[in-house]
Amino acid sequence: MKFKVGEIVTLKHYSVDNNNRGIISEAFNDGVVIKPEKDFLIYSFFDSDPVVIGYESENIINLCESTVSFIDYKDNSFTLTINNVQSIKNKRITQRFPVSLCAYIINDNAQIFSYIRNISLDGLSLCSKQEFKKGEVFSIKTKIATIELNFKARIVWKNVSKVGFEYGLEFYAVSPEFSSTLERCIELLRLDQELAISRLKYDFEPIKRIIQRRVIMN
Repeated sequence: MKFKVGEIVTLKHYSVDNNNRGIISEAFNDGVVIKPEKDFLIYSFFDSDPVVIGYESENIINLCESTVSFIDYKDNSFTLTINNVQSIKNKRITQRFPVSLCAYIINDNAQIFSYIRNISLDGLSLCSKQEFKKGEVFSIKTKIATIELNFKARIVWKNVSKVGFEYGLEFYAVSPEFSSTLERCIELLRLDQELAISRLKYDFEPIKRIIQRRVIMN
C-alpha cells in the first residue's frame, strides 16, 4: 500500500481511548514515518507496540495493522512497519480486524500484561513477554470501548518477536453470548474508525497546516 508524504491519517493506540491524527513525513515499501498531531503522544509509544493507521482511498476506508519499529523522541516522530491492510467496505466481520488493545493474561493467579494486534470472531493475535507453549489454554481479559471481555483462548501458533512472543489464539469453550458481544464490539470499533476517518475530510486543511508548521519548526 503506497502512502503519500503529507497525507493525514488516523492513529489508534492502546494508551488512549480516542483516535488521534498524524501526518506522514516519509513513506517506503513496508512502512511509514509519522509525526503525531499532539507532541505528548510520542511518549506513550514503545518498540513493537501495535498501532492502527486509518485512511481513505478512492472512497474506501482502509485500516493498517502496524507495529512501532523506531521512535525518534527528538524529532517527535515514529516509524511504523505495515503488517496488514484491511478494507472495511463490505468487510465480513469474521475477518481479522486490526486493533491496538491492552489485555491481561490470567495464569496461575498472576496478571500478565499483553496487547492485542488483531481480532476476529474466531480468535486473535496477542503479544506478550511471557513464553507459553503451543496448545496451552489461559484466560484473557480486555476492554473494547466500555465493554469488558473475559474469555479463554488456546495457543495455535507461536512466533518469537523483538520484545517477546506473538501468539495466534483461538477462542476456547466460549458461549454464544460471548460471540454476540464480541461481534457488537468489533462493529463499534469499525464505526469508530469510519467516523474518525470521515472527520479528516472536514478538518484536513487546518490540521495539515498545523502539523506541517510543527514539522518545519522541528
